[in-house]
Amino acid sequence: MLRREAKGMFVFGYKNNGLLDSIFNKNREKLYGFRAGRNSTQLYLTESQYQNILSAQLRQPIRVMNDAASKKQWWMLNNEFWWEDDSCTPAEVQLLIIDKLKQKDEQKKRQVAKAIAHVSQPKSPSITERQPIPDDVKLFVWQRDGGRCVKCGSQEKLEYDHIIPLAKGGSNTARNIQLLCENCNRSKGANLI
Repeated sequence: MLRREAKGMFVFGYKNNGLLDSIFNKNREKLYGFRAGRNSTQLYLTESQYQNILSAQLRQPIRVMNDAASKKQWWMLNNEFWWEDDSCTPAEVQLLIIDKLKQKDEQKKRQVAKAIAHVSQPKSPSITERQPIPDDVKLFVWQRDGGRCVKCGSQEKLEYDHIIPLAKGGSNTARNIQLLCENCNRSKGANLI
């Protein structure tokens, strides 16, 4: 398994800098180490070794740390750190990284295409944006139905009901609207009967 190591970094020793304990060799030369989260290397690099890694990792993956206990290896390629626990060779790591970056690029392209399609679609009317029943239609339906539920004849808690629901292609015309009491309207639901 290959994963990007977001917390990977090279650190170097200066007295009391909090990164590493005073890492100097006999000549008081600054030494570099690698840190990834709680893991840090036990092998320290001189300035020239560090510069060699920085230039070499632009062409091929360079192993910067190995943890025998977890069997993890940390690699650097194109200024990014990666870890794997499958004992891969540099060539395998390079292929895996290229594949991961390609997948990430393809995923980004799909997300952008989806966003473009979503933004460019005309806004479709939703049920929450439906037009209210015009007052003249309400008045006509009230008079036509005699101010009573067309199913049970009740005069309490009356509601205007779409015979063919708007979601199924119905309209706000008098031919498609009837008076129902609350109970009859709830029992009907989205049915056409």
